[in-house]
Amino acid sequence: MSARHWLVGAALIVMAAPELGAQGVSASPRFERVVAPGAAGPNRLGVDSTLLVGASPFEPSHVTRAPITRAGLGELRLFDDPAGREVPYLFVWPASTPPDLWQGARVVPVSPRKDTSGFEIDLGKVTTVDRFNMDGIPLGLLKRVRLEGSGDRVRWIVLVAEGTIFNLPVDADGRSAAMRQSVLAFPPATVRYLRLTADDHAGAPLPVPRLAMARIATPRLAEPDTLRSLLAFERRPSAKRTSRYHVQLPATRLPIVALELEASGDQILRGAVVTEPRLRAGHVEPEALGSTVLRRTTRGDAVASNLRVPIDLPTGGELDLVIDDGDNPPLDIRAVRAVYAPLPYIFFVSDSGRPIRATYGSDRRAPVASPQYDLEVLRDTVQRIATTLAAWGPATAINAVAAQPEAPATLYADPGAPLDTKGFRFARAIPDGTGLTAVRLDAAALAHSHITDVRIVDESGRQVPYLLEALGEPTELALTTPQAVKPRFDVNGQLLAGANARTWYRLALPLTGLPDATLRLETSARVFERDIAVVTRELPRDTRQLSTDRVVDMPWTHDDPDIAAPPVEIGLEAQRLASDSLFVLVNDGDNQKLPLTRATILLPTYRLRFFRQAGTSLHLVYGRDDLAAPRYDIALLAPRLLDAAASEVLAAPEHGNAVNASPVPQRAFWATLAAAVAVLLVLIARLVRAGPGPTPEDVQA
Repeated sequence: MSARHWLVGAALIVMAAPELGAQGVSASPRFERVVAPGAAGPNRLGVDSTLLVGASPFEPSHVTRAPITRAGLGELRLFDDPAGREVPYLFVWPASTPPDLWQGARVVPVSPRKDTSGFEIDLGKVTTVDRFNMDGIPLGLLKRVRLEGSGDRVRWIVLVAEGTIFNLPVDADGRSAAMRQSVLAFPPATVRYLRLTADDHAGAPLPVPRLAMARIATPRLAEPDTLRSLLAFERRPSAKRTSRYHVQLPATRLPIVALELEASGDQILRGAVVTEPRLRAGHVEPEALGSTVLRRTTRGDAVASNLRVPIDLPTGGELDLVIDDGDNPPLDIRAVRAVYAPLPYIFFVSDSGRPIRATYGSDRRAPVASPQYDLEVLRDTVQRIATTLAAWGPATAINAVAAQPEAPATLYADPGAPLDTKGFRFARAIPDGTGLTAVRLDAAALAHSHITDVRIVDESGRQVPYLLEALGEPTELALTTPQAVKPRFDVNGQLLAGANARTWYRLALPLTGLPDATLRLETSARVFERDIAVVTRELPRDTRQLSTDRVVDMPWTHDDPDIAAPPVEIGLEAQRLASDSLFVLVNDGDNQKLPLTRATILLPTYRLRFFRQAGTSLHLVYGRDDLAAPRYDIALLAPRLLDAAASEVLAAPEHGNAVNASPVPQRAFWATLAAAVAVLLVLIARLVRAGPGPTPEDVQA
């Protein structure tokens, strides 16, 4: 940009400045931060994750190819302290890059040496280039390379000291495309010749390609840095041969386009899926946001890696990462990072270079339009203005109340219709608290309810609306260590064939009626091949009838003595376990008995998300066969409920299964009993004060 154009732009800024302070400022901003300009004059300030978390969100784009629209962060204001004058700014979005111009080159073979090989290319004339592309890389190649440039083939300069090129094939299951990297980037250099040298310590010599190219360097705008931030995560229970990680985002509606993993291991090939809880058919269940195959290959010093999972923009603040481990041990996940969509930078002009103050923060449920300053006249040329880099200071809350996330609306806590609690077989107190709460349904609640009959009631018997969440992780119910027992001859006859070769185990279940159960068995053996049969018994109501046996078979094999055998998981059919025990039959054949070290029942996981008022006594009731699933208006507000973090609690332990176990009948019973005791005490006291009655002699007299 010419000096004349800059002076005109600066004059416009100065002229606009007196009127800027009169513009409306965002009401009740929640945060403020100090911004340190790099120097007086034009400055460039990046959008960081702290600003994204506290400010109004960007809106997802459904029209353009960009994942986010340009609406967001609109309540941001800059002030020139101590004067308090508002400083105008512009959000400058990344510009579209011009098409690449590639220069073809003649390939000249170079005699290989003991541990290196390579080739040179001749561009035909001295040219300024900034990229090298080797076409026709053989499938399966992975090498460390060095790239040099020269104008006369006498004096060489290093352009890429250590680079990697590779072309790795599709995996065996065809779940992912080939990983390919044939381009090497370097700062613009004026050369005619390029020389590529490959390290052959870990493989065959590099074949000479039929074609190689260099990209002609043209004036380009600086490519914006991709914003990343570390995320909190924890491992959760998971199904067989998978690992599940719960990832907590710092805020909702963040413009995150991928999760990037940091994991140990030289060779990695595993599928990964990222899910988010979404409302479907009246309840919340996981919905896939993205999937990929995590890959890493190492040969000597050369590494080809792709541990990024692309995802659609999340709406809430929680994600689940599920990794298919296959027959491998779980990945050692050391870090999870959020990768953000391309973001703008903030352009402003500092008069003196002194620190300025930024305020921001508003309702994250809706974007806020950016202010319109006279600085907008520089929109078409602002990217060509030389700037210094400004820096953010830490964020501080303007006031404690404003800094807290907005609580859900009080209408969440409005009680529903009254409910007669006498028909419920179970009632359990929910711990005291306030605000958005989530109560998990434990194994007892799953065994003694149909899910559709679960209700939350207050002390007056009115229903508290809730949102049912079906979580992807299982509920684990540990069983006692399996103990071998003698063969049971009351089991179906076909199971007694070869009884001497089978080892029988009885597993006691702590509850009857467990739904949709899966049995997980673990062993300390390393090399084995067995057939496993699980017998679930239907207990007859009439003792004169014979019990019914249901059998589920599953092979279990492991042949690597160096690693522990993965557990086997056996689905016990999609119905309830009406018995109080299971029988596991292991067909050992002519081998020693297979030791079973641990047994676990896996159940589906549900929780109820609801809003409670302070000082309200609530109970979880269930155990009625005549109730259909409830229909609460709170389902219409599901996005808001899912956006906010809920305090998770467990209901009080289940005691007995009396029909009148609900809270209201218990109070009435104890009140009646107390009144009766009080009346008896009064009568006894009166009798004592009256003294002894007349004797028989007195009566005769």
